[in-house]
Amino acid sequence: MNLHEQRQTALKAARDVAEKAQQEGRVLTEDEQTAVKGHLATADDLAGKIKQAAESDALFKRAFAVEDGKPSGGGELVGVKAKLEADAAYKSAALASGARTRFSQRTAEFDAKDFSTGGAAGGLVQTQYGQVVPEALRRPTVAQLLGAGTMTATTLTYYVQGPTTGEFASVAELGQKPALDFAFTPEVETLTKIAGITKISDEAFQDVPYLVSVIEQQMRLRLVLAEEDQLLNGDGTGINMTGLLNRAGILTETSAGADDDLDAIFRGMTNVELATQLPVDAVVINPLDYMRLRLTRDGNEQYFGGGPFTGAYGNGGLQIGPGLWGQRTVVTSAIEQGTALVGAFEIGGQVLRKGGVSVEMTNSDQDDFIHNRVTLRAEERLLLAVYQPAAFCEVTLAGTGS
Repeated sequence: MNLHEQRQTALKAARDVAEKAQQEGRVLTEDEQTAVKGHLATADDLAGKIKQAAESDALFKRAFAVEDGKPSGGGELVGVKAKLEADAAYKSAALASGARTRFSQRTAEFDAKDFSTGGAAGGLVQTQYGQVVPEALRRPTVAQLLGAGTMTATTLTYYVQGPTTGEFASVAELGQKPALDFAFTPEVETLTKIAGITKISDEAFQDVPYLVSVIEQQMRLRLVLAEEDQLLNGDGTGINMTGLLNRAGILTETSAGADDDLDAIFRGMTNVELATQLPVDAVVINPLDYMRLRLTRDGNEQYFGGGPFTGAYGNGGLQIGPGLWGQRTVVTSAIEQGTALVGAFEIGGQVLRKGGVSVEMTNSDQDDFIHNRVTLRAEERLLLAVYQPAAFCEVTLAGTGS
């Protein structure tokens, strides 16, 4: 095999080891890292030899193209030809060693992420020994608390239940039966689209496929975070959905002081159950507020929620992120500090989706084709239906989370 073939063999050996670990969803072992480093070092050494051979060949051509300081045979054309051949040989060797040549000007409007170049070793593919650790959303989300469903239309008409007047009662024989009046108001919701795009170069798309998958995964994560913000805080203007905290008819409760915050949350839960007869099933709270409540101690310096090593007063094991008042608790920055939301989420509301999350790629967006770029797009369509606004209570906390 010539030097070029030997180098390609070394690079393929390195890729084979890395791809095996990637397919198995794990990081490289020590032996695998050593093997990959060895193959890449061999490839780099061969690249240097290829470059040296090209430069030597170019010097030979230039030396034999000149006789006694004068151009031979073809005069100046011989020297020009030798220089062109030398330049071509050098560029060929540079490309073989992993360098990249750019033929297009990036637009200032939207610069694509380029992971194919940079670094003394000549490129990310040659210097990559580890892997990017993608962000992961391991906590529950507000959407998971609510009921779930699908739809085929673009709008949904449903009925919001208001206060019910009248009660069942005992009646005598032939006596008049009490009347119950159920109040329902029609509500119309329209699908909301949440979407985002990013761009990467063709070289990165082809040379670093695992990094493309990381970007795709993180786009899905950020889509979930944007969805949660809409479900909680959407103001209903323009194409925004109306979130839970901006729904007319939800209940409210206010804490009298920092020491009353936990009690206020429990009062909010009771308010929901009295108004709807529905059992509260979850609490949504800001991370700073949760931290403050989680670190609250009594007069004996004992943590209410258990210490850093054991449960409360040394009983039971340590719980990471225990729920407030035994409820499922979503700790998210999407809800403002100083506000908590309690409710019967699963029965009181529902998230309906059309088509699920879509992640697509194309090279025909704008001028991507002529600039060798790929556009990734992630989007979804959904709406929020709140069947009983009184199934939710917004609790205003008095303490600070800092």
